[in-house]
Amino acid sequence: MIDYGLLFSIIIAFGVPSLVAYWWLLFISDESVGFFDVALGPALAALVVGRLVTLALDDPNSIGSIPDMIIIRSGVEFWPGVAAAVGLLVWSGRRAGEAGLAWVAAVVPLAMLGYAGYEATCPFRDGCFGPQSAIGLRPPGLSTTMLPVGLFIAGAVVIGALVVRGLAARGHSPVVIVLVSAVVVASVRSVGSVWLPHVGEGLTRQHRTSIGVAVAATLGIIIAVTVSALRAPDDVPMPGDAGGRTECADGEKPGGIFRGG
Repeated sequence: MIDYGLLFSIIIAFGVPSLVAYWWLLFISDESVGFFDVALGPALAALVVGRLVTLALDDPNSIGSIPDMIIIRSGVEFWPGVAAAVGLLVWSGRRAGEAGLAWVAAVVPLAMLGYAGYEATCPFRDGCFGPQSAIGLRPPGLSTTMLPVGLFIAGAVVIGALVVRGLAARGHSPVVIVLVSAVVVASVRSVGSVWLPHVGEGLTRQHRTSIGVAVAATLGIIIAVTVSALRAPDDVPMPGDAGGRTECADGEKPGGIFRGG
């Protein structure tokens, strides 16, 4: 049976950033490329790895059973999937002759829009769950109205994507861009998970993982900014060097391969 709600969410998750990519351009070796072409492989890798990690943690005996493995509705670990996607992006960027992390930084704002699109289509899946509220949506099969947390998550991630794009346009290091995007998504997921239904009273595994990623990425930003500040005197123009240096601390040109109007 085809899950039309999930299919629609996937179409939106790819369609929105593919459309925005006409303005937020992606380049490989000075040639413009589409978001779908760049993101399809990493997205599939994320899905496969995330699903396998879920099975390994929850039901190892199901690994190898095709029916159990393809039912992604029963759970996909988010951050292991993200790690797989980032790893494949780094590898594909290097194969194309680009710096791997700079390539990830260029794709990240569009990928965040894709994730926001997926969350925004929660009414077309099982419904937008959240705390009971006088104003909101009523998920299928329930008699109570709930505040649609998924829609708020989508809005927060869109704002985060605009911030990340702004950082890239101002020439911040790819390391900082990627880490800031991780902080945004992990923080939003951490806060949103508080109001989403779950079994038991404690934090879910996905919730704990998001908190851990947010903390680790924040520490990474502090370290990256500190290292950049310590190296700042090297960027001061010397006598006879009118333009000064224009490379970031990690050796990449400001903004990596990010371009666009």
